[in-house]
Amino acid sequence: MEQSRTPIRPGMPLDIIDQSSHMKSMTYDVINRRIIIAQTTPPLTKYNLNREVFLTFLVKKDGQPTRYGVQAKVTDFITNYKLASSEVTAVGLEQKTRLDTYDLRLDYRVRPPADSNLSIERKGQRLNIIDISVGGFQFSYRGKDAPEMKEEFKIALIIDESFLRTPAKVLRLTTNVSDPNLHYVGAKFMGGSRDYERSLTRKILEIQRKLIIDGKLG
Repeated sequence: MEQSRTPIRPGMPLDIIDQSSHMKSMTYDVINRRIIIAQTTPPLTKYNLNREVFLTFLVKKDGQPTRYGVQAKVTDFITNYKLASSEVTAVGLEQKTRLDTYDLRLDYRVRPPADSNLSIERKGQRLNIIDISVGGFQFSYRGKDAPEMKEEFKIALIIDESFLRTPAKVLRLTTNVSDPNLHYVGAKFMGGSRDYERSLTRKILEIQRKLIIDGKLG
C-alpha cells in the first residue's frame, strides 16, 4: 500500500477508530512518536490503556481529499494538560506504524432498523445487533453460552433473502453489572470471501439513505 509522508500536526481533526467504536478528536502536540490528542468524543477510558487504536485524518492529495491512518497505543491520560488559556484532559499515544492510506468505509457503522432485512444468526439464534459495519458488528446476548474473548465463531449473515456464512472473532466482551446473563460483544468479520463485504456495503448504504430520508441521520 502507498505510504504517506504527511505528518500529523497540532490542530488536525482526527477520527479515532478502535475495534468497536468511532470517535472524534483533535491533535494537541506531536513529539517524535508521541502524539497528544484531546479527549475523544465519546471518551476513551481506562479500558483502552495499552491498547491500540487507529488515528485517521484527511489531507489533500492531487487536489482530492485522501484519508490516512496510523496505528497507535494509548499510553496515558493527562488530567491537567496546559493549553494557551486553560487546562484540559488529554490522551497520550505512541505511534506504532507508518502513515498509510485508510478506508474509513470499513468502520462506518449503522444500527439496522427492524425492517432492514439485515440480521445475523449464531447457532440458529438471531442476534440482537447494536450496530454493524463492513469490518464487524456489536451485539447484545443473553445467556450463559456467550462467545468468549478472542473466540472465533461461525455466523450466518442474512441480507434480504441471502445467507452468507462467515467466521467472526470476539474483540470486546463486557457483562452487564446488574444482569450477569446479559453480555455486550464486539466482533470482527474474519471471512476470506469478499461476497459478504459487497453485499453488506450495499445494504449499509441502503440503510443510511433511508435513515437520512426519515430524518434519523444527519
